[in-house]
Amino acid sequence: MVTIETIGSKAVVAPVQPPRLAWLAATLQAVWRALSLWQRRRTTRVHLSQLTEDQLRDVGLSPDMAEREIRKSRLLLVERPYQPPF
Repeated sequence: MVTIETIGSKAVVAPVQPPRLAWLAATLQAVWRALSLWQRRRTTRVHLSQLTEDQLRDVGLSPDMAEREIRKSRLLLVERPYQPPF
């Protein structure tokens, strides 16, 4: 008697998600990326607001340019006695 081996693939196949779950996953991923970008920009603006005029010149920015960029973050415009280190 002869045995015949079937051709099989040992590749890992990702489970197929129903369309609703795929849409939800894509939406959550997009929201996460948007929040990450917002946080990175805010952190950069906080650091920019703490630079002196000499340090701004070293990176090639004028105080006016830095002020315009800082004003893009409305949360930084609130007067605070202490600026948290982000």
